[in-house]
Amino acid sequence: MGAFNQMNWKRFSFAALGCAVLLSAGTFALETRDDEMHMPEPTPEHASLMETVGTWDCVMKMWEGPGEPTLGTGVEVNRALGPFHVISEFESEAMGMPFQGHSVISWDARKQKFISLWIDTFEPTPIILEGSYDEETKALTFAGEGIMMGQQMKLREVCTTADADHRTFSMYITPPGSEEILSMQIEYTRRK
Repeated sequence: MGAFNQMNWKRFSFAALGCAVLLSAGTFALETRDDEMHMPEPTPEHASLMETVGTWDCVMKMWEGPGEPTLGTGVEVNRALGPFHVISEFESEAMGMPFQGHSVISWDARKQKFISLWIDTFEPTPIILEGSYDEETKALTFAGEGIMMGQQMKLREVCTTADADHRTFSMYITPPGSEEILSMQIEYTRRK
């Protein structure tokens, strides 16, 4: 074997040895991870979210100030993303214009809070709220801050379940320098 071929053979042998060491280490790491890692299981909180999956007909009341509310209708379609999250698509007409909104609702086990992310066709800024569930009142309440009507304000949303086919959503806002007011109420009926 010539000097050139011996040099190439040594390089190949060294490279092969290096690959074998890396593969062995990788196999060890995978075996270790298999023992330590497992797929998470849905919690009772995740299961409660799955109860909202389906199509819901909505009757809305919206207060833009003192006096009688503006009435409207809409449709919400909720679908499961695996066993953990619910993605919602909401369509209606508001202020004489078509309105669309999307949300993702989930349970954050680290925070021990429900999380809601909302985006719609009227506001450029997403709203992220944290919430908790009261078993006694059957109410899921979210709170936080967000931009509505171009103003940063406190928000509180309460979704109360009457039964498997009926729930009520109430949204309260606290505009700057004002007290909390009821801004919107939606009655949901599951479509059969």
